[in-house]
Amino acid sequence: MKVVSRVTFPKTAETSEVYMKLDAGTFIDFQASNSQIILSEGSSISLNTYFNSIYEIFYTKYTTLSSLYYLLKLEGDFEVSAYRERYEASTKELILSKKLQQCQLSDNVKILLPELKQTQEAGRIYLEITCLSEQGLFTEGLVVTEQEKHRDVSLGIITCTYKKEAYVKNTVNAILQDSFLHGKNFKIFVVDNGKTLNKSDFEDSRVQLISNRNVGGSGGFTKGLIEALQEGVYTHFLFMDDDIELDSEAIYRLFSLYEYAKQDFAVAGSMLDLHKKHILYEAGALYNKYFDDKGNLQYHPFLFTGLKHNVDLRNPTSLNLLLMEDNIDYGGFWFFCCSQEVVKTIGLPLPFFIKIDDMEFGLRINEHLENGIVAFPSLAVWHDPFYAKNPGWDVYYEYRNQLINHAIHNLFTYFETIKTLTKNIIDCLLIFDYNSAKMIVKGFEDYMQGPSFMRSHDPELLHSSICEYSKIHKSENILTNSISNSDGYQITKAGTLQKVVSLLTLNGHFLPKFLISDETAIIRYGSKERDSLCKGFAKKRVIFIKKNHLVSSQNELDNKAGINILIAWIKSIIKSSLKWSYVSAEWKKAAKDLTSLQFWQNYLEPQNKTESQHPNYVKPGEAA
Repeated sequence: MKVVSRVTFPKTAETSEVYMKLDAGTFIDFQASNSQIILSEGSSISLNTYFNSIYEIFYTKYTTLSSLYYLLKLEGDFEVSAYRERYEASTKELILSKKLQQCQLSDNVKILLPELKQTQEAGRIYLEITCLSEQGLFTEGLVVTEQEKHRDVSLGIITCTYKKEAYVKNTVNAILQDSFLHGKNFKIFVVDNGKTLNKSDFEDSRVQLISNRNVGGSGGFTKGLIEALQEGVYTHFLFMDDDIELDSEAIYRLFSLYEYAKQDFAVAGSMLDLHKKHILYEAGALYNKYFDDKGNLQYHPFLFTGLKHNVDLRNPTSLNLLLMEDNIDYGGFWFFCCSQEVVKTIGLPLPFFIKIDDMEFGLRINEHLENGIVAFPSLAVWHDPFYAKNPGWDVYYEYRNQLINHAIHNLFTYFETIKTLTKNIIDCLLIFDYNSAKMIVKGFEDYMQGPSFMRSHDPELLHSSICEYSKIHKSENILTNSISNSDGYQITKAGTLQKVVSLLTLNGHFLPKFLISDETAIIRYGSKERDSLCKGFAKKRVIFIKKNHLVSSQNELDNKAGINILIAWIKSIIKSSLKWSYVSAEWKKAAKDLTSLQFWQNYLEPQNKTESQHPNYVKPGEAA
């Protein structure tokens, strides 16, 4: 008997509906150490939920599992029914119904499911349990098989952190305290980029604390990966961000998935919204692509598209959308797993510090593996969504690293790059966001220095300078988004003439000061409906609000700053036009070295260098 997964119980009322649907006659004590559900006569529990569905169509495609059954701990009389739902079907199919009398907690109740379907008829299977006695108890459920696993799996779990001690400790404890994981072979590598953790925080032998320089997420993950590779015992490696909330069942299911896997594939764990815990924020993503209003896949440079974005997991109909599998370009490193063979074949991540490292790694995996990357439903963590983050300096890494990625994978032409970056820079200037505009220009300029830039710059010094450089213009103030969702707000559109005048004057940058009114324009920016950026024309200030974001920005017009950034960008275009092909070829040629063990060892443990040895180090307050 092999336990494939467990019926997981909710730990808080906030997450209850993504685990179980409990009607008015049921009660669960969220404070109890041992979860149990108390039922009254006629009340029921439905496992028609995100975490407790059996995703049959994925199991039969990616594993050898064909026969499963439930083992339930029940007390009382019950009727247990099993259902299957499919993406195409509008009704649920009853596949099993069984009445049980005088159940005792000391004896497991076996519910044998029909043979799993190997065709398009496969779908999503779940149980509904109805109490027939005056009172009943449900304390445990296991999904079990008698099939022998194909292989033993050992997991190197790697998390890197920068001053997120509480999150990391909670994650580690969740794994160590899971009794079902005690029989699994794993080790947790905690890479501490902030050097704020102590060995006494992790006394279990299955945890290794690694002190590291602040070389960003990519540096931290790679440091842990190198340590795990050198032990030579792990079949798979799991990357997990530090700022997640983890249900350790995800790791248990990951073991089962690889133990029964037909062939190699990487797993992209889904991101659930930490602020709205019933919302699936992303289940894998596309790079440089998006779906238009008709559902057709379109190409768009410098665009990320999260798949299954904003799906409400409380809705059973939405769960059936998860059965329609997407072709995934990459998965975020909040929960991402691949095999040792993949790492040995494609190399280590690129030294991107932060941003795009997981995307580029995913593109390489897809080039190597036939099955590529799978977003297996129910393998997920809660994580801060992107709308909750606004550090400012990350714009630099996003653009610089995308340019490197595009060069390596032959994704962009020079014209596409310049066209897209120019539009984005002008958009920033139209809302007086000078810091973001400068970050884009600097990211481009550093990319144009070629791979020697990456080899010669100490990442800690560079990051320190970028953080300071991103705050040079003091005309930006961060606001809470108390006005972001006003009811009845009318989106403002602009006519052709207004757009032309706004663009030619750069929303007032080329106008004399006496024509600028001391007013504030409020511009709301959503994924579908958005205000025209022309609303900021000849205004002194702009409040820029992104839909659903937790903060907004108030920016003030600075004619000189905007014009200087535009001139700097034009100069960069002129200088880069003749060098573009050469620089792009150099990045592509350097990729193998930049992902090698030798490069990373030197990068992680460099010789002592002073700022003078880094000619492009930007001192705070200086222009690029």
